[in-house]
Amino acid sequence: MKVIKLFLILAVIALIFAGCASAPEPVEEPVKEISGLPDFVLNPPIATDAIYGVGYGKQSNAALSLKVAETNARVDIANQVETTVQAAVTSYAQEAGEGDNTQVIQFAESIARQITDFKLKGAVTVRREQVADGGWWVMIMYPKDAFKDDFDAVANDFIRNEAAAFAEFKADQALQALDHQLENNPTVSTPTGK
Repeated sequence: MKVIKLFLILAVIALIFAGCASAPEPVEEPVKEISGLPDFVLNPPIATDAIYGVGYGKQSNAALSLKVAETNARVDIANQVETTVQAAVTSYAQEAGEGDNTQVIQFAESIARQITDFKLKGAVTVRREQVADGGWWVMIMYPKDAFKDDFDAVANDFIRNEAAAFAEFKADQALQALDHQLENNPTVSTPTGK
């Protein structure tokens, strides 16, 4: 009986060592980072004649997702053209106490707001791609010529408004001069033929 127990113990130990020796060492395969993002999102085009904006949308249906993605792409373009950034940083520290019995109170806060107000006339959707999560990525191109045309239109409106204001000013001056003449030089009619 002792021989059988000893034999079983030795057999179990042999199996354990055999199992350890035969287990292959795990080979770590290089982990590939798959973003699942379209190439135009990771590397948007850079051009001298256009500005490109990229946007994402994931809503309850494809049509709404595309609208949100297009809106976000237009916002991206507007942010590149004209953005007002307002920021405030608050930092506060206080230490009170005596000797080793001191307490420190520290507070830090950072607030930023980005405001964009720009008209995008002539922006064109050039790429749309649906990704695995059901959302849509969109790339919109805004030609710099359209930007120049919009800028010129705004400048012309400003000139016309200034010219109109000057014309109103001159008309008002002429009416005041007429009123002055009528008050200071009243016309007197003399009846004739009696």
